[in-house]
Amino acid sequence: MVAIVNRFSVGPITGESGESHVRLFGALPKGELGAGNKFMWGRVRWRELGEERWSEPRRFRLNGNFDGSGVVVINKLKPGACYQYQAGWVRSEEQTPLDWHGVDTGRFSTHQPTANQTTFLFGSCCYRFVGLDGIIQDDRADKIFAEMSAQAEQHNLDFVLFGGDQVYADALYSIGAATTPDDFDSLYRTSFSQPHLAKLLRETNSYMILDDHEIENNWPAKADADRWTNKYPAAIKAYQIYQASHSPAAPLNQAGTYLDRDPDKFWYTFSRGPADFFVMDVRTERVLSRWPWQRKMISEVQEQAFVEWLDRDPDRIKVLVTSVVMFPEQRRPFQGKDAWEGFRHQRQRLLSAMAKSASQKLVVLSGDVHASLYASLTLNGGKKVHSWTCSGVFWPTALFAFRWYRPMIRVPGLLYSGWGRPLGHVSVPGEVFSNNAFSVVSFDDKGAQFALFDRRNRAVPEASRTIEW
Repeated sequence: MVAIVNRFSVGPITGESGESHVRLFGALPKGELGAGNKFMWGRVRWRELGEERWSEPRRFRLNGNFDGSGVVVINKLKPGACYQYQAGWVRSEEQTPLDWHGVDTGRFSTHQPTANQTTFLFGSCCYRFVGLDGIIQDDRADKIFAEMSAQAEQHNLDFVLFGGDQVYADALYSIGAATTPDDFDSLYRTSFSQPHLAKLLRETNSYMILDDHEIENNWPAKADADRWTNKYPAAIKAYQIYQASHSPAAPLNQAGTYLDRDPDKFWYTFSRGPADFFVMDVRTERVLSRWPWQRKMISEVQEQAFVEWLDRDPDRIKVLVTSVVMFPEQRRPFQGKDAWEGFRHQRQRLLSAMAKSASQKLVVLSGDVHASLYASLTLNGGKKVHSWTCSGVFWPTALFAFRWYRPMIRVPGLLYSGWGRPLGHVSVPGEVFSNNAFSVVSFDDKGAQFALFDRRNRAVPEASRTIEW
């Protein structure tokens, strides 16, 4: 008897990979597996690109406690290799012959540590008009992912990096905002199953980090007891399921063969080619205070980990990913407390660590502001930090007022510490592109390219930038 392999409702999503492993995510249709039920219903097979023979099918567990989802870790892969895979589910734990004709074929690649270049897609902030009925009212948000897929296929890119606000739990502000576990799970299911995004996530390794709209705008600025005890746990559980589980943030067992436990932090590091990435969690560890020197964007543990990461292998390219902008700052009266300009004392410590570090190739990637631009910071002493902001994968004209524009930015000028002392000089030599866009970023030993594309995949050279170390 042959069992038909069914498509996942969400996924498969190609997650992070190392030299010899990859994570793949899939979720069953809603209600197929209730809480407390865990079955080996997942099926996956793979082959190196160009080979005809598939691997033997492998079973993996799908868990009703995590919205019927599961993550499978494939090991013993070749470094720097490209693979095809097929993944789906059957309602049986038995090892039976399988019919794979009903599922799509995905792709993933593994890390090659000796590669002298890495190229990837980068963007953030995909707003979707989600009505009170939970249905997306406008498909334009999904169309840009078709253009991103075209770039990935044309240039054989290594991965896609999403810098925050992958979903908007408060698309209509407080009206109909997600509050319950079912609300958040439904939001992810609806968003991540849109056809063009689903294709991109199936065919490209992906890395993600949350920002505020995965919970609510400017979280935790308006958090009260009810939000902390109801909304926040529901939002974080859904984030853990649909974004963190297939990232390095979710711990594996000692053998590296399956997810071991829930993550105790959401920041993580990974490497590709000549570059090391530190993906910060700047949302769930915040400490707010009326006293500026007590305000913290990240915990002491994360801050110390970043400082230590800077000094490991200092000849490599060091890329800090922070969902909110580190620099430039905004002019008055636009200045706010949500981005790094509201946490100047901790920003000062991070930039001081960069200045003292032996690392010379320093880049900051950020999102949040619904605009794209290149900026540079020349620190006291002469070391340069390069910043690339790419935000507004889709941000509708109806919300035109909530975009960054060049007149809002305080440049050129000095960047100040928490105590009012200058840390360095900021410049924005190109244009600020305040419209929907994504970027293709490339790093090698000579320098970096930050290439911006609008929602129709047309190059935006006036906002793009090529730099040398």
